[in-house]
Amino acid sequence: MNYSVRPPATSFSTRAGAFKMRRYLNGRSLSSVPTSSRAAELWVRGMTVSQLKALAWGCTPYRARAVIELALRARREDAAVTALGELSLLPPLQEGRLFHLVTLSWAAITALLAAETARSRWLAYARFADLDLEDQQALLLYLNAPTIEEAHPRL
Repeated sequence: MNYSVRPPATSFSTRAGAFKMRRYLNGRSLSSVPTSSRAAELWVRGMTVSQLKALAWGCTPYRARAVIELALRARREDAAVTALGELSLLPPLQEGRLFHLVTLSWAAITALLAAETARSRWLAYARFADLDLEDQQALLLYLNAPTIEEAHPRL
């Protein structure tokens, strides 16, 4: 699969993601999205977990930023843990790359491990088991751990 090519804008996931995002952003339009990276960071920090989940679910340029913001909230908010667990199963996040081999799904699993709560670790183990064998081995190599139970990443 060629990961350098984005899906066409007319795909179902793009249209449905944009609809969900508009529905959850409480009247904010896409034209009000900030242009600078610092303003975008503050814009994402002001969102609720459900808004961040909708933003990560849609095919937008802010999908990775939403996953990272959920990762930062996972230690404090149980809803963020649930959202990361659900998002790690989505095919667009399993195919969307942060860099090289690291997908957004891997970022969600790593965030669940880094939260260091019993529920987040259990959910990370379940999502790790859902990956195919090659992805499991590559993720363990990325985490520098022999098994998923021994992985203790930091954010």
